[in-house]
Amino acid sequence: MKYRYINKYILILFVVLIAFVGYLQYSVMQNTAKLKAQEIAKTKEYATKIVQYIKTKIPDNLDKSLENTNLRDELNIILSTFMTEKYKYIFLLDKKNDKYYRFLLDGSTNNPEEFHSIFLPRSKLYDEVYKTQKIKLIKQKDDVENVWLSILAPVVYDGKTEALLVLDLSKKYGDYIENFNSPISNLVRLIQIFLLVSLLILSILFYRYYKFRKKILVDKVTQAYTKLSLEEFFVKRKVQNEYIFMIDIDSFRVVNTKYGYKVGNKILKEFVECIKNSIDDSKKMIFKIGGGEFVVIVPQKDKSLNDKANELFNRLKDKKYYIGDDKISLSISMSGMKIYDEMSLYKVLNILDEKLLEVKSRGKNSYAIIAEKDKESILYKDIDFIKQHLEDGQFTCLYQPIYDTRTKQIVKYEALVRMQDNDKCISPYYFLDVIRGTTQYIKMSKLVFQDIFATLKKYPHIHISANMHLDDLYSSDMMSMIIEQLFYHKEYAPRLTFEILEDKNIFDYNRVNEIFMHLKAYGSKIAIDDFGSGYANFNYLIKLDVDIIKIDGGLIKELKTQPHKSIKVLKSVKKLANELGCEVIAEFVSDEEIYNHMVEIGIEYSQGFYLGEPKFIQEYLD
Repeated sequence: MKYRYINKYILILFVVLIAFVGYLQYSVMQNTAKLKAQEIAKTKEYATKIVQYIKTKIPDNLDKSLENTNLRDELNIILSTFMTEKYKYIFLLDKKNDKYYRFLLDGSTNNPEEFHSIFLPRSKLYDEVYKTQKIKLIKQKDDVENVWLSILAPVVYDGKTEALLVLDLSKKYGDYIENFNSPISNLVRLIQIFLLVSLLILSILFYRYYKFRKKILVDKVTQAYTKLSLEEFFVKRKVQNEYIFMIDIDSFRVVNTKYGYKVGNKILKEFVECIKNSIDDSKKMIFKIGGGEFVVIVPQKDKSLNDKANELFNRLKDKKYYIGDDKISLSISMSGMKIYDEMSLYKVLNILDEKLLEVKSRGKNSYAIIAEKDKESILYKDIDFIKQHLEDGQFTCLYQPIYDTRTKQIVKYEALVRMQDNDKCISPYYFLDVIRGTTQYIKMSKLVFQDIFATLKKYPHIHISANMHLDDLYSSDMMSMIIEQLFYHKEYAPRLTFEILEDKNIFDYNRVNEIFMHLKAYGSKIAIDDFGSGYANFNYLIKLDVDIIKIDGGLIKELKTQPHKSIKVLKSVKKLANELGCEVIAEFVSDEEIYNHMVEIGIEYSQGFYLGEPKFIQEYLD
């Protein structure tokens, strides 16, 4: 990006940010109104259910029945279960001689009203509900202590109102709902002003920051190390078996906007001091990698990762900052992990950042620890991690046997690609979609076919199936590589079957048949995988020249739930395949019961964990 365009891009960026903040404000207002309506509707529903419950317990003679102390105590206990911060008061009233109201039930746990004590309402809606027998909502005035809204629900017997159930929402909860949007809206407006004012300042500072950032190793404000220093830290020493935390002060721009940069810097400095005081280790390292974002590295020593994270997070969360007469706390999000095996900084930050986004999506002001399995899951989807393993040739195949159903003898093996990470074999679930359509996918496929042809050469009596995605057929690079492999391994090609995996419809059958013809010219066979899954339909059997049908595992699994219908469907597929001269393989044969069904139906070949799991070929043949 040329310097003369920087101001233009910054201006566009700020305009977009301001527009976004305006949209955010509107969205928050709408969501708050919706939340309020939902809470009121939910309270009305609760009130109705309580009335129904009371009528179930007392089918008639409400007032007289409640003279029974035991029954009254039982119902008061039921009402008291609703007494939370959300609901302040819950009580039942009747109207004596149409003159005044009396308490019948009171769910209050502290100083409940006595039975038949007088209640003087401040709203005429009480009488209106009595007359109309319709549930009403009263927004209480400020002089009604600790009550925001009151729900009045009539208790009606034989068309006559016998009592009113009053369910009061607390003022504290009401303030939360009513004022939910106000602080955010004000802050959004301040952010908009801040963005406009900062545009000129940031434009001036941008070039200076860009030019000198690599020379700065220590942040002048906080005295924490900078991100450049963090990069050098990882390069110059072996960082492993240490704890690392990423800490982000949520919406720190709001602090700068509200109190100014000087106060913001003061808070950042105190924040770093709090980190230092929270970790009693002279070898700790604190890095400032963003405006309110920090990385902390701590030697492992005696405490567990979770204990260290909990201690650090609680100290930072509970820290108070004094700004004149104001006292504020900071909301922080934090992620942490243990550094293993000299991991690169890029990988570490990527893993921590992913977990930090997860924390923020849950509502911020929390922390999360990355377990070993989480770290691996993120790493295995990292394109650089995959590229490195491809360059190192760390891809292999496991082989799952396919059995003759009748004799229970192995007739073929399906090759299943795996990425090797030390002693682990990683499923393609993690990495395949990441590299599909790229040159890395071609590299992986070459490694797979090298493994397959080496296996065919070593074991001259076995047959192997290799998976190909439908998109591979349309890739000239992919097909060139496969045809080249077949050309140089002509003697092995007749023992190779290509299983076509697909998740979309075929629109050019002529082109696909032409590709099949090239593959079969070397003696290889073509199998259609997942037949019956929705895409692999009967058109394939009509329009494509295939040798083998692999029945979709979903159909096989239905034998456990609807065996009668499933057997009929499988028999029809088997009969059709025989008439077309196709062999049939059943996948997902997971237990003896399903296997026996395959024997009964006459499916020629079976594959599944009941018969054999994917393993290295040596485990089956050596």
